[in-house]
Amino acid sequence: MKLMTTLFFMALATTTMANDTWTETFKLPEGTTYRAKAAGFDCGTFNNKYVQAPIEYLERQVEFKQLSADKDLNKFLFEAVYPAENGVTCTYGVFFDRSRDTKTLNFTHSVVVTTEGNEEACVATQNFLDAQLTSLPYEGSKRGLRYIAAQILTETANDVCESGNVRIVFDRRL
Repeated sequence: MKLMTTLFFMALATTTMANDTWTETFKLPEGTTYRAKAAGFDCGTFNNKYVQAPIEYLERQVEFKQLSADKDLNKFLFEAVYPAENGVTCTYGVFFDRSRDTKTLNFTHSVVVTTEGNEEACVATQNFLDAQLTSLPYEGSKRGLRYIAAQILTETANDVCESGNVRIVFDRRL
């Protein structure tokens, strides 16, 4: 069984490395073993019914792109893009440490880059995202961990989910 699991993850890694649509800008210092593309937002259950992003994210035009994790699944990285007020495209990377005890991803730091070298224009949205993503409850889908979801709003009134819970869902098979 362990051999099958190892072969599966090796095939997955090879497939994702060969796929030129991965736009990995930032690297985990521990190395990246697992990747998943952003699939959409949901209201707290895995059911392939996605909702629009909460208004705070829509207004800032934040588009999550992917998740990366190290081999031991202790270090995580989310990447997103958004436009700055001056039109510069900002690429945002947020790094997390996983707490297995509390089932949360805990913010460690973030970075922003632009192709134009004007990162100062990205700071307002970077600060917003840093404040929103400090400690995220996470959940993996039961069936083969195809989906990984991180809760970006918890019991907070919002425009998309009556429950008050909104998660960003990443799909390892995209």
